[in-house]
Amino acid sequence: MKTTATRTLFLAAVTLLSACGGSNATTAPTPPGGATPNLFLKGAIAARTAGQIEVNGVTVATPALVKIEGVEKPESELKEGMEVRVKVRADASGRHGEGLEVEFEDAVKGKVEAKDATTLSVGGQTVRVDDSTHFEDNSARLASVSAGDRVRVSGVADDRGGLRATRIDKLAGSSDDFELKGIVSGLTASGFTLKTSPDAGAADTYTVNLLGGATLPAGLANGSLVEVRSLKPVQTGQVIEAASISIEDRLPGMPGGETEVEGIVTSGSSASFMLAGTTVTTNASTSWTGGLPGDLLPGVKVEAEGTLSASGVLAAHKVSFKASSLLQGAVSAPAVDASGHGTLTVNGVMVKVDALTEQRDAAASLVAGDLVEIRGSLGRDGSSLVATRLERSGDDRPIIRGLVTAKNASAGTLTVLGKTIATGSVEAGGLRGHSDVSGMSGPSMSPADFFAAITVGQTLVKARGQNPAAFADPVLTAREVELEGDR
Repeated sequence: MKTTATRTLFLAAVTLLSACGGSNATTAPTPPGGATPNLFLKGAIAARTAGQIEVNGVTVATPALVKIEGVEKPESELKEGMEVRVKVRADASGRHGEGLEVEFEDAVKGKVEAKDATTLSVGGQTVRVDDSTHFEDNSARLASVSAGDRVRVSGVADDRGGLRATRIDKLAGSSDDFELKGIVSGLTASGFTLKTSPDAGAADTYTVNLLGGATLPAGLANGSLVEVRSLKPVQTGQVIEAASISIEDRLPGMPGGETEVEGIVTSGSSASFMLAGTTVTTNASTSWTGGLPGDLLPGVKVEAEGTLSASGVLAAHKVSFKASSLLQGAVSAPAVDASGHGTLTVNGVMVKVDALTEQRDAAASLVAGDLVEIRGSLGRDGSSLVATRLERSGDDRPIIRGLVTAKNASAGTLTVLGKTIATGSVEAGGLRGHSDVSGMSGPSMSPADFFAAITVGQTLVKARGQNPAAFADPVLTAREVELEGDR
């Protein structure tokens, strides 16, 4: 299994090759300033302070000027939730570095044609909003946007066709023009077919015709990623009349470079899958964090780290599940509507079920005492679980898995999903190290070593109780606690 040590060796090797004038096939061209990047990131800005952003878990010192939709702007215009590509000169850990280039491009821009409780229609695209989507008004959130407003959407393709928004900003004006990105096929002298992702369905496939004096850009070919601008809404039959077309850079990094891509799996399986427009492959040495290969399904949000080939395929040495929290136990206080949308409580944790939750068993049919397994991510409130998948379970052992948000070694407690987990009553050998890819439990650890191995905000743990009563509020008494993954 490859770990941080492998990553460190890779980055060191790239650094050495750069210093010695290595082959252009394995190193990136030198950007302005003379430094050579050894790490390429593609993902949403998770946090931002003056002069610094966090993308895919990497803290990046930003240059004074960045590219916003192809135009140089001050770095202060970067915002949380923006999907960016970043060239980084990383340190040996691969978790910190100097940003040599930061580039933001929206996914779609235009007038909101329609809106419901969780989606917008913009430029013919269905834009889905989840708990992690950022807005300028993060209190009103989607309520701050109305039909007829012009918006700029940052996001990634999802498995349902359309986009999963990471950020939505309102724009001035009320014109009907819009911009949409996609991949070219069926190219002719007068137009082409545009798919918003390589595996897009019919609802996300358009016929693009040239309007007036519009021309095809030099170098355009089948497979090119382009931005199409139209002056009017999508026409009947999914037709776009293009006023202008520009070619975009499709690759998330440089061939041969260490590259990290975050997004939603749109198709495939654990061996080979499509992620944010990039084909990702894995093998027996790939490490898995926050889940197992069998959990890799369309609709799951992950981050893949690996080496990019000349053809744009990412050979991953690590795959991390972003919605890595899990609850298994008995339902209490279910409050869901006929569609199964609403809340319920499991192991003392509030669970939010919405239109984006995959309900393998209908939430509307659940009653207090039913056993369930729920996967998801930590909510914006820091204590709830936003469910991505819900199903009934035949196992009555209560389980909580999630990132540790606080720890107290002297008291023997951890905080996960807003709940305190007491480890003082674990059975002999019940504190365990990292499980392997197959799910086999790791080696037993002493309390001192176990707590020393936990980094708040980074370490994922799974706690098991003896029976439902063991996880009653407010303290969750654990029978066994183990570290998961190699975050």
